[in-house]
Amino acid sequence: MGKTRFIELMAKSIGKSATKEELEELQIFLDQYPEYKTTHNVANALKLKAKQPINIEDRDLNAGLSKLWDNIDSRDAAQPEMETIVIDIPLKEPMIGYRAWTAAAAIFIACITGFYFYSTKGNHMDSLVMNTIFVPFGKTRELTLPDGTKVKLNSGSTITWPQSFAKDTRAVTLKGEGYFDVTKNPKKPFLVVTDELTVKVLGTVFNVKAYADDKNTETTLLKGKVQVQLKDRPEKTIILLPNEKLVVMNAAYMPDEIVDKKQARTEYQLKKLPNLKPQDMLEMAWLSNRLVFINENFETVAKQMERKYNVQMVFDDPVLKTEQLSGALEKESLESALGIIKLTTPFKFKAEGRVIHILHQ
Repeated sequence: MGKTRFIELMAKSIGKSATKEELEELQIFLDQYPEYKTTHNVANALKLKAKQPINIEDRDLNAGLSKLWDNIDSRDAAQPEMETIVIDIPLKEPMIGYRAWTAAAAIFIACITGFYFYSTKGNHMDSLVMNTIFVPFGKTRELTLPDGTKVKLNSGSTITWPQSFAKDTRAVTLKGEGYFDVTKNPKKPFLVVTDELTVKVLGTVFNVKAYADDKNTETTLLKGKVQVQLKDRPEKTIILLPNEKLVVMNAAYMPDEIVDKKQARTEYQLKKLPNLKPQDMLEMAWLSNRLVFINENFETVAKQMERKYNVQMVFDDPVLKTEQLSGALEKESLESALGIIKLTTPFKFKAEGRVIHILHQ
């Protein structure tokens, strides 16, 4: 719809001169952008009582309408404080009939929609502007969301959130691992959306690990209460209490005998964790740049090392992928870390730039 078309249709609607096709055109616009219906309803309630002709020339009316839309457009880019747009349309020669209705309605709409567009269209556009942060391997990142929620992202993670949260929810999308300290707001639940599940909270502290190349997606709760909804079973919700961890198998790792993985029921486990301080929990080790693994296979540990040390680890001998490892890595260099693992698991490694080859000894 063109710059002046919306206001023109509004004016014709008020002036009762719109054709059936024009009313249908206006309705289609309002159906697509329901946030403008309030302006339309207010305008329809206007009763123009002026008995004298309204004196406006076409060029002045068009200039005024253009100025209105320029102001609206500039609001999208600059996002200033809400204010009323005043349109200065000089009065010239007398004009009667439909054009008088149109002009008067246009002036009125310009005045009332100035504030409404600034307050609603701006917020609506903010909710459509998305921010995305990717954390490269070997790094972590901390940020604060618009509602005050604090997030720490692990290496290889991506988070996406709107410039301004919606009226009834605060939703972010996570690929990777994030630690969330959510600002409490019972009226606006906080949602973390991953490929396999959605975590819903009101205000709490929890960790979500959702790497696409990991076997499982994990949600670990430290404080409060969270509700988890599985993607392939939306009717199923799981409530987590403090020191509980939900482990959901990622679709890519479903057994081969399941032909239609979309129809498969996601396998999950709800585990009770030891009552430890957060800094002592295995799941929270990454927050202090530590890597802790207990009875994990070498392939799983290698993926974590790739993120920590910003390398690619290739198993030239696939048998080594299943070797069980236990240990802890903190400030060790990559070479030292591999040396520690070699104490319990015999293997050789060869570096080619950022690619580390794991070979049988």
